[in-house]
Amino acid sequence: MSKEITLKDVVDRLDQLIVLLKLANRDIIRKIKEGIMKDPVSRKILELADGTREYTVLAEEVSKATGKSVRTVKARISDLSEKGVIRGVRKKGKVYYQPTGLYD
Repeated sequence: MSKEITLKDVVDRLDQLIVLLKLANRDIIRKIKEGIMKDPVSRKILELADGTREYTVLAEEVSKATGKSVRTVKARISDLSEKGVIRGVRKKGKVYYQPTGLYD
């Protein structure tokens, strides 16, 4: 008799794969994280990207805190998103960024 696979089973297996991938690539992940955290703009984005600030608000707050232009901050948000550090979540036509946990 075969066991029916549930959504929880799939999620558990995916979590195991994520752990294995993080372990196998921990040195690479550590280097990438160190590089990100050395940059004050990226560090501030990660500090403020908690899913409560809309994209433009996030960019403006980081710009004020770091003294960098909004354009520079938006480029860094895009870069961090491409690297899988943060992800945008669309709510009512606006995008809110939050960490993915990939580099935790």
